[in-house]
Amino acid sequence: FIIIVFFIGAGYFGANMFGGDPEEIAEVEGVSISGQAVQRRIDNMRQRDGVEFEKRYPTEASRQQLRQSIAQQMINEEVVNAGIAKAGMTASDQQVKEWIRTFQPFQLGGEYSAGQAKEFLRNNGWSESFLNEYARERIAAAQLQNALNSTGFALDNEIETLYRLQEQTRDVRVLRVPVSKFADDVSIDDGEVESYYNKNKSRFMQPEQINLKYVRLSSDALLEAKKAQITEEEINAYYELQKSAYSEPAEIQVAHILIDNSIDDAEQKAEELLQKINDGADFAALAKEHSSDTFSGENGGQLDWADAVEQSDTSAGTGWAPEFEKAALALENEGDVTDVVETQYGFHIIKLLERREGETTPLADMRDDIVETLAKEAADEEFYSKESKLNDVLFEFGDDIEKFAEQAGLEVKETGLFNRSNATGIAAEPALLEKAFSAQVIDSEEVSDKIVLSSKDIVYVTATDYQAETVKPLEEVKPQIVTTLTQEKSAKDAEDFANKVLDALKNGEAVDSLIAEQELEWQENSALKRRDSGMDFALVSAVYQMSAPSDGQSARSVESLFNGDYAVIELKSVNYPDVAEMDEATRAQLKQTAKSLSVQADTAGVIEHFKSTVEVKQ
Repeated sequence: FIIIVFFIGAGYFGANMFGGDPEEIAEVEGVSISGQAVQRRIDNMRQRDGVEFEKRYPTEASRQQLRQSIAQQMINEEVVNAGIAKAGMTASDQQVKEWIRTFQPFQLGGEYSAGQAKEFLRNNGWSESFLNEYARERIAAAQLQNALNSTGFALDNEIETLYRLQEQTRDVRVLRVPVSKFADDVSIDDGEVESYYNKNKSRFMQPEQINLKYVRLSSDALLEAKKAQITEEEINAYYELQKSAYSEPAEIQVAHILIDNSIDDAEQKAEELLQKINDGADFAALAKEHSSDTFSGENGGQLDWADAVEQSDTSAGTGWAPEFEKAALALENEGDVTDVVETQYGFHIIKLLERREGETTPLADMRDDIVETLAKEAADEEFYSKESKLNDVLFEFGDDIEKFAEQAGLEVKETGLFNRSNATGIAAEPALLEKAFSAQVIDSEEVSDKIVLSSKDIVYVTATDYQAETVKPLEEVKPQIVTTLTQEKSAKDAEDFANKVLDALKNGEAVDSLIAEQELEWQENSALKRRDSGMDFALVSAVYQMSAPSDGQSARSVESLFNGDYAVIELKSVNYPDVAEMDEATRAQLKQTAKSLSVQADTAGVIEHFKSTVEVKQ
């Protein structure tokens, strides 16, 4: 029941279903809402729901209704965004950070992933500033919705009314009149087709189309060829050079006793403790009692594990003071103890607790990764070399794309004719699609400037064929027109038949023979429930749209169904439940439903209020 619904705008929509109008359909506080944006959302729904989407929206009327609903929803979303901004509702920097860390597309294995976040932003063309602004809008909208949710309430009489509506049953008989029953008797002549075509030419527009020759240079495209060129010698050499990166160094754990320089006769005290240790005293006990490093002393002087390597230009070593490190690493056997070691912190006695041997990942396990790395380096190097070459020769060979491509050893390909809505492959790349229909490409025979598709992926194009927007020929769209006219006439015949049956019933006439002519039959149902699976959902919905009969007389009506069919409905009676029989579980459920309806009404009121404070152009 919540009206304020927000969608993530991402570039992974399926093929256009309804041929969305790219022109603006509304503007809210300067933010444009286009037919294309509506279409993308519908395409996303279609991709997500698959066959179920087709079942829900089988007719042109149902699809148009969906378009109108989505368009209004998007307008409402922008109205709420603008209204929230004008009301001064916002989010703190800390709230934004927390929201971003829980944003679902940024999750990997249930946890925030910086790499996943960067990939999402890159793939969808989002900047960090856009992400932050988007997060603030979502947080503010959620705060508003939470506030509305907290105001919802349900009165007892509302719960009882819902119970009566939900649990009522209806005694009814229904005659379904399928449009398809009348299609075979429909005839369409050429004059009707031509008349429809002339009156509806705007429906048969062929959008502008273009065919491009193009030269593409991509590091990824070069990669596979480079992999095949990597030699075993190169793999072995790289492995040896990078062996440290494939190795887990040996580790060491020691305990120590520190007598720091602030203690009188510190060195002498350290020597005395060393003598006690050599005489068999417990190292851990002495550390706990005498060590100036009280933190490790509480644990017998034990320090954390450290890499068993000395500090160097390429290694941070153990992280210990140099003198301490050198003495500790010199210990060979567990339990060995050093002499007193002086550092800038004082005097130490060091005991070896344990050593762990290092491990090196074998070449066989790293081979594929090394090939990938070496091939990528080679592909990137070739990419930059060829990119530089193309830049250098563009002026000289810009009038001939074939010769232009030859200079860098690249192949010229063609897209084939495409328009903005049916582009596939490289033509569907947003950067290319934007340039393809620009005057710079359409009106020129020269090779275009470089078009950057993504990092290390570029293309140059030239137009070979451009076709301006035009009306499709009658012969091309004739089958479509015949189908449309057949559907319209069939629907009219079905409606007329249904009304003929209805009139006969109202006049008290027999209808059995009339119905039998079309091989139809009544569907009887006593005590029909709203969720009755024994009758088609469209019929149940039509039955429950009718008002209850009065004065003991049946109510009769012809209703259009969602799929385009018609139904003759004879509603005999409506049976209401006894409210006293409502159990507590049902009462609790209906209380929540009533509360949600209250929230829905409040939300609609807020949207109407926001509409009065922001500028909406439709």
